[in-house]
Amino acid sequence: MTDQASATGLRDTLLVGFCALFLLVTKLALRLNLGIPGHAMFFTIFFLILPRAVTGRKLAATATGLAAGLASVLLGMGKGGPLLLLKFLFPSLCVDLAFLLFPGMGGSLLFCTLVGFVAAATRIVGVAVTDWLVGMDPAIIMAHAFIKTLGGALFGALGGLAAAPIIRKLKARGLLPQGR
Repeated sequence: MTDQASATGLRDTLLVGFCALFLLVTKLALRLNLGIPGHAMFFTIFFLILPRAVTGRKLAATATGLAAGLASVLLGMGKGGPLLLLKFLFPSLCVDLAFLLFPGMGGSLLFCTLVGFVAAATRIVGVAVTDWLVGMDPAIIMAHAFIKTLGGALFGALGGLAAAPIIRKLKARGLLPQGR
């Protein structure tokens, strides 16, 4: 491995780590009960799209989500216990899959908004599994999961919308290689 490749790998790893850390810090700061369901997905999606688009690594969003999810489980930041990891893992896998299927679309406002909406909507799986494990009625599970997910998906779309201009500016200044 050359020094250039080693420096790039270290830079990308540090960016993934910082994004995971910022994701946790925003989760801690947004633990306030604002009465707005799903508002935390804004920063979750923002900090999942940014490392994937900037590093260009295939599993950068998953690594960020996994690091943030494991840290939040270890810190006991949610009511779901180990299922809290699913809330980070499904959106991050969705972001990685979208960037894998449509490479070079990271600066598109529409693409990032749609990816943010769909990635945040995957939260429905974690919410439904948690509700099922506590023994809720299936009809109530679907209604509860849909209501909780809709707000998160809208905030996720806003988070994707916020990430796109940053990616564009980084591309315009030549800080990102072409095709990211």
